Amino acid sequence: MLDQGISIMLAPLLLIQGLHVHRKTPRLAEPKGERMGQTGASPTLSVLILGDSAAAGVGVLHQQQALLGQVVEQLAPLGDLSFNLFAKTGATTASTLQTFEKNIHSSHPILSQPHFDVIITSLGVNDVTSPIRCDKWLEQQTQLIMLLTQRYSPKHILLTAVPPLGLFPALPNPLRWSLGKKAQRFNRQLQLQVDRFNGTTNNTQFSLIHLPLEKPEQHSSMLAFMAQVMATDGFHPGAQIYTAWAKRIAEEIKFTHLAE
Repeated sequence: MLDQGISIMLAPLLLIQGLHVHRKTPRLAEPKGERMGQTGASPTLSVLILGDSAAAGVGVLHQQQALLGQVVEQLAPLGDLSFNLFAKTGATTASTLQTFEKNIHSSHPILSQPHFDVIITSLGVNDVTSPIRCDKWLEQQTQLIMLLTQRYSPKHILLTAVPPLGLFPALPNPLRWSLGKKAQRFNRQLQLQVDRFNGTTNNTQFSLIHLPLEKPEQHSSMLAFMAQVMATDGFHPGAQIYTAWAKRIAEEIKFTHLAE
C-alpha cells in the first residue's frame, strides 16, 4: 500500500514521463508469418495463443522467432498440432473480452473453432500502464477465463503473468519503479485467482507463467541484462525472451500432458 501512496503523490511526474515515453518509443511492427496452421495431417493437440503485442510477436521479424513459432517448436515432441494466434498490438483484457464476446459465435476462422486443448494468454502490460484498478482488471480476467473455458472446453489454460515492468529499459524512474510495483500487485491477485480456479474446476488446468528471466553474468545488473535481451524499443521481448518464454510454457504443457 505504501508504494500506491507514493505513486499517487508522484502522479503529475509519472504522467509527464509516460507521455514522454509514448512519444519517443519506436513503434515496432507485428512480425510476418502464418498465424494459423498445423504441423501434420492429423493433429492431436490444438493450441490458441491470444493477447497483446507480445503474444503477436512484436520485437522479432518473423513468427518463427516469436512466441507462436517457438511454442510450436517446443511442443513438437508431443506430436502433430494445430496452432492459432489471435493477438493485436495495444490489446487490453477489456478489449480482448469485448472482441471475443462479439465474435465468438461468428464465422471467424479462429474464434469459431469448437475446441482448443491449450489456450495461452498474454494480457496485462497495457492494463498496468492504464489507470485501471487491480480489482477491476481481475474481474475482467475472470470473465475472460470463464468465457474461454465455457466456449472451448480447454484442458489447460496458461496465463502469462504481467512482465516485470520495473526492469523495462524504455521506462525512466520513478515511472519504472511505480509500474513495476503495480505489475507485482496485479500478479499476486492473478495467482490467487488461478489457485481458486484450480480448486473449483475439474476439467481444466490453470497455470500462471512467469517469464524466466535469469541473467547469466553475475557482474552485470539485471537492468543491463534486460537491455540486451529485449527488443530495440526496450519495451518488447527479443528473440531470447520469446524462446525462454516458450520453453517455460512447453514444460508446463508437457507436465500436464504426461500426467493425464
